[in-house]
Amino acid sequence: MKKLAIVYGEKKTPLQKKAIAILSELLLDYTYEYPYCLSCGDAAAEAYRCIYIGTKENNAYIRTHSSYMLTHREEYAFWVENDTVCIEGYDDAGVLYGCLDFYNKYLLREEYPHDDARYRINCFDKPLRDFSYTAYPSVANRGIWTWGHVIYDFRGLIDNMVKLKMNTLTVWNDHVPANAADMVAYAHACGVKVIWGFSWLWDTDCKRVDFAHMGEHSEEIFAHYEREYASLGGDGIYFQTATEFEEQEIGGISVAKAVTDFVNKTAAMFYEKYPALEIQFGLHATSVKSGLEDLRAVDPRIRIVWENCGAFPFSYIPADVAHFDETLAFVQEIATLRGEGDRFGVVTKGFTKLDWGSFTHIEQPVFLGVSSRRMKRDRVERKSKIWKYIQAYWLENADKAQEMVALMCRLKQGDLYATPLVEDGMLEENVMYPVALYAEMLWDVDAPIQQLMSEVALRDYVTFA
Repeated sequence: MKKLAIVYGEKKTPLQKKAIAILSELLLDYTYEYPYCLSCGDAAAEAYRCIYIGTKENNAYIRTHSSYMLTHREEYAFWVENDTVCIEGYDDAGVLYGCLDFYNKYLLREEYPHDDARYRINCFDKPLRDFSYTAYPSVANRGIWTWGHVIYDFRGLIDNMVKLKMNTLTVWNDHVPANAADMVAYAHACGVKVIWGFSWLWDTDCKRVDFAHMGEHSEEIFAHYEREYASLGGDGIYFQTATEFEEQEIGGISVAKAVTDFVNKTAAMFYEKYPALEIQFGLHATSVKSGLEDLRAVDPRIRIVWENCGAFPFSYIPADVAHFDETLAFVQEIATLRGEGDRFGVVTKGFTKLDWGSFTHIEQPVFLGVSSRRMKRDRVERKSKIWKYIQAYWLENADKAQEMVALMCRLKQGDLYATPLVEDGMLEENVMYPVALYAEMLWDVDAPIQQLMSEVALRDYVTFA
């Protein structure tokens, strides 16, 4: 059989380079030798089995042979015809995700045909079966929320996020990493936005905040942003303020009213100078449930990102589903709290988290996300039993997570941030099955849950505990 060649467009953008790298990696398991990489128009391509990748704008072969009208950000189409493959993206991100799903949605189906007593075959040992497929994401902004100092390999983390078709990384840290600009540059080359998280009077003991005088700190918060974050090239900021407890009032003052006034005053300073800045208000639902009316007044430009909303998938414990229907009803209420255009997001849980028993704050900046092989190997082993527990109850309750995502997608119709908290779980080394399953729900929430579960399980880059 002819050797494979990946044929890219007239111009290789960083995202298309990433697409070529990932596709080469996935194909290597079938061909055992790297596919050639040729530019569109190279006469040598005629000698090979070709996989053409790109957009109509930068790949003449796709421009000539495509009948698709792609209209959504990150949308792709791929088709196999006469042993030739075309992977077209609406944009460069669509090209990247199309290359991934050519493996997920086509090669794996061909590798495991369900009609061969050998169970699996090498689909490149014969001409490829004709096929076509197109898709775009159910959730526009899909990513990970984590404390930064438990990222042990930022490149590995971002690479695995790409395989999950995730495009947003929210990093909360005590101090700006010494290599923050490097992290942003690598993330952007992989199509991943970076949202920097920092405190607006949040502390591990929020009850110490003087609710009567919160507004006096607005100028120092804005100055901190300008001094530490404004020049990093990130894609927005995420903050938490004093809401991480269950009391609805502190010193006779409504928590919801106090934080709304404080947040609006502080955000106004940001918007005056940075009107297009993505500002996310990380809000713990536990302290404001009786004050939702007050929260309607939060500046509509601010995206409220809710957590601690009740049962799984908002609970750390994936077995915690006893009050799921109540949580579903509460999410339906808050998702439209500020009207039809409510900028809405969630931090869901049910995965690994910080070990608060051994947690210590970092007192100065560190060079983040670089560690030894031994460190990473030991960390993977330490987390293995926790992942086994998490995996067991995701297998039992995955339908609840999908139902929650489906509700939010119906209510928000594309303008949704979904950033599951996955921290200190060594995602930089292993794409664990529960994370991969949830990521696929965020991409295609309408797929039958049993189909999602089996398709994700077949992926070679997915790990079971």
